[in-house]
Amino acid sequence: MLIVNGSAECMSTSADQVQGNRHGFNMFVKSDNLDDQLSIIEKHLIARGWDNIEITDNGLIENIEGINHSVLIEAFKKAQSEGLSVVVNNTALEVN
Repeated sequence: MLIVNGSAECMSTSADQVQGNRHGFNMFVKSDNLDDQLSIIEKHLIARGWDNIEITDNGLIENIEGINHSVLIEAFKKAQSEGLSVVVNNTALEVN
């Protein structure tokens, strides 16, 4: 499973995010090839109100053994069944 880390800009205000703020995200993608998945990742995030996407890191993870956070474990399981899942940190990133 591919794991992708990055940040994206919130395109509308909601209960948890403010339009224009950047938030970090973790995404699990069942396919292992990042290049083949970039357009799918972009479409998935844009459909959920995120744009100006920046991928900062990616790698492969075999199983949930190395994951300690319950939300990330659930996201991993969801990606196994649905193909991909994303977890967005509700705390906005600091702007320098």
